[in-house]
Amino acid sequence: MPLLSITTNKRIDPDAKQLFSASLAETYAEVMDSETGYLAVKHDSVDRGDLWLGRAGGSKGDVVLLEADVRAGRSVERRRAFVLEFIETVHEKWDVPASNVKVVFTEHDGTHMMGHDRVGGDWKPEG
Repeated sequence: MPLLSITTNKRIDPDAKQLFSASLAETYAEVMDSETGYLAVKHDSVDRGDLWLGRAGGSKGDVVLLEADVRAGRSVERRRAFVLEFIETVHEKWDVPASNVKVVFTEHDGTHMMGHDRVGGDWKPEG
């Protein structure tokens, strides 16, 4: 039941956002040992002045932020692999400098994540 929230000041075509979301879901499932069925991806497009990042020239450069609300339990190495894949993909697909892409994880107990049909459990690697 992860929620991946992308905020950017770069204008992205709505169809491109949908393709990116599907690809991101697959990457998340693969790297984080999960599935896509309960994953949600959200895009927020904001005006240039709504994001500030010093290395991006304040609010002048393109910036992409990812807030990843995930179930607790994954290793730093696994989370880092996902971040590096995300940053590389954003750079390649949207031409945003890798240094202008930031990711923050917020980890939750499985029971903090709920849908209409279930309450999440603890994450455990497959196997």
